[in-house]
Amino acid sequence: MEALLKMNLKNGVERVLHVPGNYTGGILEMTLVIDCALDKEYVKTMAADIAGTLRAHSEIFRNVRLNLLYWESDEKFENRVIPISFLQMSNCFEEYSEMKEDKCLDELAAKLKLLHARSKLIIVLGEEELKIRDRAEVKRNMNPFLGKKSLFLCQNDIDRRWRRGDEL
Repeated sequence: MEALLKMNLKNGVERVLHVPGNYTGGILEMTLVIDCALDKEYVKTMAADIAGTLRAHSEIFRNVRLNLLYWESDEKFENRVIPISFLQMSNCFEEYSEMKEDKCLDELAAKLKLLHARSKLIIVLGEEELKIRDRAEVKRNMNPFLGKKSLFLCQNDIDRRWRRGDEL
C-alpha cells in the first residue's frame, strides 16, 4: 500500500472513531468487507497492509473483534470472526476464491445495517465503482450512523482514496 493511502486510512479511521457517540473505549468491534470479485493476491496484500497500518497506528487495534465479511453476491455473504493478526499473516484467505458476479451496494448496505450495526468501524474493499440501484434505499440503510462509520476503497479508483459511506 502506498504511503499516501496509508496516511488517508489512518486519517479516515480517526475521523470515524471520533464521530460523537461512536467509540467510547474498550474492545473495538470492526468489520472488513471483501468483495470476492477481487484477485486473491490483492486481497491478501491489502488486508495485511490495513491490519499492519492500524496496529502500528494505535493501541486500540491490538485487541479487536474483527468480522471478516466475504461479499460473494447480492444474496450470498459469508461472515467470520477472526483475530486481526490473521489478516497480517493471511491465514484467513486459504479458502478464498474469486467470484465475478454482478453486485450492488443496496444489498451490502442492508446486510451491514442488519448484522454489523454494532461495528464501530467498517472498511469495504471493492473491485470497481460500486453499483447503486436505488440511491434512496442505500441512503436509508446508511443513515443515521452506518455512513459515518464506513470507509470504502475501490480497487480501480483513479484518486485511490478512502471514501466515507455518507460520501457515496
